[in-house]
Amino acid sequence: MTTPESSGTSAPAEVGPAIAREVVRVRLKEFREASELTAADVIAHTGWSPSKLARIEKGEVTVQPLEVRVLLQFYGVDDEQMVGSLTRLSQASRSRQWYSKHGLAGDFQRFVAYEFEATTINVWQIQFVPALVQTEEYAHAITALAMRRSPDDREVGVRVKLRMDRQEAFQQRLAKPNAPRIVAVLDESILRRPVGGRDTMRRQLDHILTLAEQPEVYTFAVVPLGLEHNSGVGGNFELLQFAPHDHGDVIFFEAAGGTDDLATEKSVTALYRAIMQDLLDYGRTGEDALEMIRAARDSMAV
Repeated sequence: MTTPESSGTSAPAEVGPAIAREVVRVRLKEFREASELTAADVIAHTGWSPSKLARIEKGEVTVQPLEVRVLLQFYGVDDEQMVGSLTRLSQASRSRQWYSKHGLAGDFQRFVAYEFEATTINVWQIQFVPALVQTEEYAHAITALAMRRSPDDREVGVRVKLRMDRQEAFQQRLAKPNAPRIVAVLDESILRRPVGGRDTMRRQLDHILTLAEQPEVYTFAVVPLGLEHNSGVGGNFELLQFAPHDHGDVIFFEAAGGTDDLATEKSVTALYRAIMQDLLDYGRTGEDALEMIRAARDSMAV
């Protein structure tokens, strides 16, 4: 017996650990439910704790390839191609990546992993320049402000180092298949806020204009302060999209005090995909957006 359909399970060899973990999680849960076995049945068969199975099916932990085979056999999955595909994905989900050294946890760890595998990174920011296009100087200044610490504080430096590593990882992917791109929509207030002083902000805006010279990689838009139809007033978010992997969108909300939140439910991601499109439709794009950024840059020289 092999159900449900295997659509999307035979992921490409280059699939990263975040997507691999998600595919394994979804398929294992689907097979368990199709076999009409309860969580209690699985726990009795494997001797696992209830929390271990729950965390596997939520994608909070990885599962070993041998454990995948045991589960699939218990679920009545006898298609060796399916079993082999899921065990390979299980192995891929356990591979260490550059971000492992940072000791991240929770939804923020999952977000960084997904961001590293996303094909399109859509960002809406109403407070500060998006992390992936910050200069190191601006990053120190804005992080120090947010943490109410000195720019040379050790913890500020740790956070900035992660941000610079995320940028480096993005740059390294540009030379690989399915290279990523960034679509960043900024509230005009960000351009006018002299974080770190006028010189720091001018150099930050110059950096954005330099990145914009690569339109195949970076797209910038600006939402004017006087715009009535601003559907992004609810707050910042990053919407990650993936191709050609059979994986839905991921939405991430980063808030003060470490209250990060990540969601994959289609009803949630569809809403924010629509909001992102609204911001692009009603905001300033292309040369109009760059003119606004240049004007803000020039004002910082006064």
